[in-house]
Amino acid sequence: MICLLCGSPFQSNPTWRKLILYEIEASACKRCLSKFEKADTKFDLADFKGTRYEGAIDSVTSLYSYNEVMQSYLHQYKFLQDVALAQVFAEELRHLFEKKEGIVVPIPMYPEKLLLRTFAQVDELLNSAAVPFQHLLAKTAASEQGKKSKKERLEASPLFEVTGKITAQTFILFDDIYTTGTTMHHAAKVLKNFGATRIEAITLIKG
Repeated sequence: MICLLCGSPFQSNPTWRKLILYEIEASACKRCLSKFEKADTKFDLADFKGTRYEGAIDSVTSLYSYNEVMQSYLHQYKFLQDVALAQVFAEELRHLFEKKEGIVVPIPMYPEKLLLRTFAQVDELLNSAAVPFQHLLAKTAASEQGKKSKKERLEASPLFEVTGKITAQTFILFDDIYTTGTTMHHAAKVLKNFGATRIEAITLIKG
């Protein structure tokens, strides 16, 4: 096999898990994968205390930190439109979601940005991991949250609207990266406003 990250050939050894559980074949070599750092499991949600978003998210999980190697990966994947790179973390994402119960909802892109980028990077990560999901949200604003102050982000109009049926159960929001947390909290708040009882957030990267 050829590593999607460095282009070098590598051997993917057969295992009983692959035969019995239909594990997804590795698409990157161990040397490349070892350069990614696991994310800190602690999330500081203090910025949202005392705001309308307090309690919107019940838990947050991210797999990797935003180190230099991950920055390069994300740039190649999102902005250079190398959609094949969605496969790199497919097996790990699949294992993570297998431990969860709830309806998976990807964070959507603003329509104009989707046309520019040509593919929905969050959806492709889930597709590669064979994780079923539902589109229940639409993004109503195209502004980048990272360019706003904390006060501006918390006071901004809702970034999403509900487009599907929300029931009293757990929903799992998924995005590629968690930076300020504003995007996730906006999405979680609107889902809870429509009846969701619990919101978990999962991202590939913790910024």
